[in-house]
This record gives sequence, structure tokens and C-alpha cells, in this order.
Amino acid sequence: MTYLAAVFCDLERQSEAWAQTPRKHMVGVIAEYRYLAESIASQYGTIHLNFTGDGHLFLFENADASVQFGLKLIDSWKNRGRTHSHIPLRVGCHFGECSRLEGEAWVGRAINLAKRVESAAEPDSVYLTESLIELLDLPVYEIQEVGRHPLKGDHLPERALFRLASFDEAALDSKPNEEMTAEAWFLKAASLIGSKDENTEAEAVCYREALLLRADHPEAHNNLAVLLRAGGDEASAAEHYRAALRLRPDYPEAHYNYAVLLVSRGSVAGAAEHYREALSLRPEYVDAHHGYANLLKLNGDLTAAAEHYQEALRLRPKDTEAHNNFAILLEASGNPARAAEQYRDALRIRPDYLEAHYNYAILLENQGDSTAAEEHYRTALHFWPDYPEARNNLAVLLHADGRLDEAEEHYETVLRLRPNDPEVHYNYALLLKAKGSGTAEEHFRIAHELAPDVLTFQSAIEPPA
Repeated sequence: MTYLAAVFCDLERQSEAWAQTPRKHMVGVIAEYRYLAESIASQYGTIHLNFTGDGHLFLFENADASVQFGLKLIDSWKNRGRTHSHIPLRVGCHFGECSRLEGEAWVGRAINLAKRVESAAEPDSVYLTESLIELLDLPVYEIQEVGRHPLKGDHLPERALFRLASFDEAALDSKPNEEMTAEAWFLKAASLIGSKDENTEAEAVCYREALLLRADHPEAHNNLAVLLRAGGDEASAAEHYRAALRLRPDYPEAHYNYAVLLVSRGSVAGAAEHYREALSLRPEYVDAHHGYANLLKLNGDLTAAAEHYQEALRLRPKDTEAHNNFAILLEASGNPARAAEQYRDALRIRPDYLEAHYNYAILLENQGDSTAAEEHYRTALHFWPDYPEARNNLAVLLHADGRLDEAEEHYETVLRLRPNDPEVHYNYALLLKAKGSGTAEEHFRIAHELAPDVLTFQSAIEPPA
């Protein structure tokens, strides 16, 4: 038995928005909420999470981490609701006894009471019990008493509950360094994630200060490694991932993050091992399914990759990148019809998804539908006029269709963006030759100079025998 901070979260399912929204859409909303909640919880060092049909449980060793997670989740979910119909979220927190059963399951009074506290909470609010408040660094919070409540299953007839109104980051910033604990430094760093100071030296300093005070802080090692990798220091990031996993071998986020780094360093076998470990620890880890699918596809195991893409999309049906990557796999597997469905799903969810427009255009062009392909190339260029691949492919399509003046404009733009691309020079030379322009030979020559080993470019500048 141990003592932990239990956080229970639940969407308000009796709201008008819920009742009036089609079930398929609500499944997507719940999946997006779940992804957001689990992503934020990982930043704050949750040691366990469990999603069920009637709520979402998180366990933290640190009381401040638990309540700051709750506040950030509420705020992030409300921000999402500014562009979508908002469904309120309730969060309840309690500190108390928990016991780990065989495997990943946890039980205990703290979990049961956190659920009851959540049920008593107002929409879009974080409610706490007094047992948790006693452990908080109170000067950095605004806390309001909300009365006494009977909680089903509690040994007390009534319990005082409190609403966590805000976390004062300025108060934390003003604390003298000698008063800061390792956890305070860690939470200060975590509070910067999602702000303008994310992935900056200010965030890195906080993690390093935490590790100076507590070298055996696995979450600080993991988060610092994420930051270091984003900054291009993969060697240092790898050291911190390994440190996190030595300290906490059952840390699914560290396994996943280390796998991503190993892929970028060409260690396919090592990456696969850590993806599998992450999934054994958390079978419904969306990012791990998606990342492992990408690795399996890269390694040629298309059947296994498809299974992991499908699982990632079951868990998060609005993951546009997973739809796009699964479509690429389906196309490579000889199933263009299903690939087209995945591209359309991605574009329905995110109409400005450049890569999906571009990839779908290629599929349509290969299927002989040049009109639809042109439309998607142009849509991609509407969102990003300097998208060289899309502009080059559109130029080639227009060239093949005999629309030489239009194609010429696009080739010239691509050459401005990529002046050292031999294939573009060669195609542009073919167009100029078809138009009778004397400058065609110059571009044939440039193509050959840039890629002298390509026989096609060489033959273009050699006089016929």
C-alpha cells in the first residue's frame, strides 16, 4: 500500500451539446479529449492512467503535480472548445491510500473518493479534498471553499471540498532559488510547456536544477531529453532517456520517446524493442501504435504496420497524420480505393493538410484522374504557395496536358525554390524545347552538370550519332 494523489476526470455527458451531437462525432470528441489528457499527464509525470467508459483516472506521486495537471487540462480543453462545440469537464482530486494489483491495475480509497469528488465538481472546475490541500505549496494557488459534501463510500459523514481557482506562476517565479525543491523546479518547467517559453533554455534550466537537487527524478530526465532532442542534441537526449528508464523501467512515455530518437539515428531494432515495451506497459498508447506502424512500414512489414495504424485510428479517429500514413501504406499494398478513403478522411478532418492533398493528388494522377489531381495540387499550393513538390508535380501534369504556358510559370517558381534540382531543369528544358526556345539547351546542360551520372541527362546534351 502507498499514498498517492488520485485525479479523476470526466466529461459532462448530460449537456445539451452531447444530446444533440451524432454518436460518431462524440466518439471522436472523446478520443481527442483522451489524447489531450494523457499527453498533458505524461508531461506532469503521471505514474498510472486508466480510461474507462465513465471516467479517466490518473495517479501522481506529487500533490502539486496532480492539481497543476488538472488546471492545465481544464484550460487546454476549454481552449479547444473555442473552435468546437464545448463539452464541460470535471476534475476531482484526493490524496490517500492506493494499492497496486497484479499488472497495471490500482485500487484504493483515494481512487474511490477522487471519483466522488469529481461527481460533486462544477463543470470546468477542479475540486480538491482537504487531505490534498495540506500537501500543496499554498502561496502559489487560489483556493475557494465550496462547502461540505457527503461522499458515497467515505468513512466521514461529510467532507469539506475546495475549488482550485488558479495557479500563480508569477508567485512561483518569484521564489528564491534556495527555497525551490526538485519538484518545484520540475513543475515550473512543466508549466512552460505550451507557452512561448516551451523548448527554450528557460525550460531546460528548470529541469537541470531539478536534477541537481534530485538526480533520480525520471520524469525530469524524460522531459529534458524531449527538449534536447527538439534542439538537435540527440546524444545528450539519449543519455537522459536511458537514465529515466534505469530509474523507472515501467515508464511508457520514456520508452516511446527513446524509440522515436532511435529511429532518427537509424537503430531500427532498438526502436522496435522500445515501441513494443511502451505498448506492453500501455496497450492503448496511441502515439506508440502510430510510431511503431511507421517503423514497421519502413521495415517492409506492411501487414503488421496496418494493424497498428488501425489500432491508432480506433483509439484516435481524428488523427489526420495516421490517416495519411495509413493511406500511403494501403497504396503501396495495392489497395488504392481504401487509400483514397483514408486521404479523404484526413482532409475532411483537416482541410488544410498539405501532405494529404499532395499525396492524394499523386494517387489520383496515377489512377488517371488528372482533373481531380490538379485540384488537390492547387489546394495544397493555396495553403502554401512555396510547396516545391506540389508545384513541380502540377507543372509536370500541366506540361503533359499541353498547357505549356501555365506549366512554364510553375517550373520557373520551382527553380527559384530549388535551383539545384536537376530533374526540374531537365523537365523545364523539355518544355522550352517544345516551345521552340533557344534556352532549352542551357537547362539540359545544367541538369547534366548537377547529375552527370544520369544517362538521360547526358544524352540530352550529346548530338545524335
